[in-house]
Amino acid sequence: MDSIKQYLEQQEASKLQIRISSFMGKFQVGTLLHKNGIRKLRGASPTTTLFTIIFSLPFAGMNFSQGIVRNPDLGFGKDAAYEFLKNPKHNWRKFMMALVVVVIRFFDVLTDKDREKVLVFDDSTYDRSRSKVVELLASIFDHNANSKLNPSS
Repeated sequence: MDSIKQYLEQQEASKLQIRISSFMGKFQVGTLLHKNGIRKLRGASPTTTLFTIIFSLPFAGMNFSQGIVRNPDLGFGKDAAYEFLKNPKHNWRKFMMALVVVVIRFFDVLTDKDREKVLVFDDSTYDRSRSKVVELLASIFDHNANSKLNPSS
């Protein structure tokens, strides 16, 4: 019974990787990363390994610790992933906006001209004011709430 369950999980993981690879190719994510200053400095390539694996974590139901930190099977270490995400030269906001433009153009062709088109792209923060040691916990100023989030960190 365990082998059947394991086989089904492997099939689902394979399907997920195919879908993510298709998305990366169709929306030219590698080109967008490069155009927005997110380039390879050394080690693993951001497009093929780091970004794809980090991007697929939520779809696989894993957090950063499960997928990157405790996974010895990856071709890179946790330091490479952290360096990739925290590099101040990487313009993530510009990349996200460029990706949204490409996605909107894709959906614009699929929808009728008379139909109202809406795409919600939310990069809001999560309030974790009662937490002290949590993944992705940072102290930031929320301009919408006019207060500091996560004062305990």
